[in-house]
Amino acid sequence: MKPSLIIACFCCLNIAVSGQDTGKKKVIDSAFLRCYYLFTKPIQNDGKAFRSDTMVLDIGTKASRFYDPARLGRDSMLNARMKNMDPQTIKSISVLKGESAKDLSNMPGTISSEAAEGESYQVIKDKATQKITVLDYVNAIGDRFKYEDETGVMPWQISGITDTISSYSCQKATLNFRGRDYVAWFTTDIPVSGGPWKFSGLPGLILKIEDTQGLFVFKLIGIQQFSPKQPIQIDDSKSIKCSRADFEKLKRKQGAGMQININAGIVNIAEIPGEFEYVQMELK
Repeated sequence: MKPSLIIACFCCLNIAVSGQDTGKKKVIDSAFLRCYYLFTKPIQNDGKAFRSDTMVLDIGTKASRFYDPARLGRDSMLNARMKNMDPQTIKSISVLKGESAKDLSNMPGTISSEAAEGESYQVIKDKATQKITVLDYVNAIGDRFKYEDETGVMPWQISGITDTISSYSCQKATLNFRGRDYVAWFTTDIPVSGGPWKFSGLPGLILKIEDTQGLFVFKLIGIQQFSPKQPIQIDDSKSIKCSRADFEKLKRKQGAGMQININAGIVNIAEIPGEFEYVQMELK
């Protein structure tokens, strides 16, 4: 490949990466509490295979952020590898997509981000406006999307049934939300009206919530108080705004993931072969 073409390809790839990780983070609040949830979900629509990941909920007085730190770390590493490439050292670039998709995992030094490994979304809740902002993307290297969601007041039904979870006295509540029925356990010992994912609106922190089919389960496994408070940062620059409905359509077309391998100036960027089966929590 001619040097001018190499630089042109490099610039195009760098633009694709910059849309996702620009480093232009802004502080939206300061967290006084961090909650760790074990999230279990099916990786196939038949519900026979499940995956568990540790999610984090940072809670401030004005806003909260829910995310998967391990997944974000892997994706950031992949993006950093792309952004830090010196175009003068590149001899060739191969981009393998579609029918040319290739598994590079057997090549030493390959960095990958698989769609099925962890959760790529971030859920930001604004307590004053009751609005939810979701940041997510369809592939590890590509456009980041942003949509705003207004769930309204969640119609919780609080019962008198109690239980103990993670040493906290909890109370049971039920909810029908976008096509699924949920059972939640919350504690007024932690008087924070928050919870994992998009859930909120109870008079205490949600420690556990699962749908009645047992497909999606969030359970508190740890809690940390910050003193001093820690900044809640997001980067939503260069995000493509869309509706939730449009985003769901894109997500259903998501590929299996991306890999990058750099060896002696030879760069291979490849989609991981196969399809990613997107199992939706929101059915409507």
